[in-house]
Amino acid sequence: MSIFTIKSPSVSLGNAFISLLFPNQCLVCNSGEFYSQDPICSRCIKLLVPLNIENRVKELTVKDHIDFAYAGWEFGDELRVAIHSLKYDERAKIGLFLGKELGQYLGLNLIQSLDGLIPVPLHPVKYRERGFNQAEWIAKGLGDNWNQPVWNNLIKRVKHTESQTTLNRDERLNNMKTAFQLNKDVNGKIIGIVDDVLTTGSTISSMANVLKDGGAKQIIALTVTTPLDNNDSYPKSI
Repeated sequence: MSIFTIKSPSVSLGNAFISLLFPNQCLVCNSGEFYSQDPICSRCIKLLVPLNIENRVKELTVKDHIDFAYAGWEFGDELRVAIHSLKYDERAKIGLFLGKELGQYLGLNLIQSLDGLIPVPLHPVKYRERGFNQAEWIAKGLGDNWNQPVWNNLIKRVKHTESQTTLNRDERLNNMKTAFQLNKDVNGKIIGIVDDVLTTGSTISSMANVLKDGGAKQIIALTVTTPLDNNDSYPKSI
């Protein structure tokens, strides 16, 4: 079952004609779909499997300073392709789409007292290499849906860490030590940290440590997906 709402679009005759000539291309399966502007087609949407809305902190290998953790979907093939395209092909509209849908699914009533959202930042060197931070676009979509501010510059990544893709739990912990620096006051605030995939929790835990030291009241991890097997290695194909 999908958590997405597949809309029946209302289009003008002119737009319908253009859509017939140039159907929207799905960024997951590359098929064309008429009358749609979404980056993921209805067929792929139906294949995405929602996770139960529950606090997943207990599933994390590294959970220090994280109060709640929520994810939207199972880590299946379609979502794997979508996130890879988002991260490495600069497909910003996938991030916006997934962020808005994540917000729609979780619902703001789940965390009514949230003060703002922080995307997991990239180090400036990595940002220059990639030219793009996928977490910022997911956070923007989520913030738009929830009408919440997104604080892109509240916390800075000051340590150029190596990619965590092939690291185990202990290597990730060492990799993330002293990686973040707080730029603004967060005293008493409840903050949502936004990322694409929740695995061991090491990155968000490191951020949460800095935020809690700065006076943050509560930290909530908000991610698009999490692997079901909860092993110590990052999904290899992303």
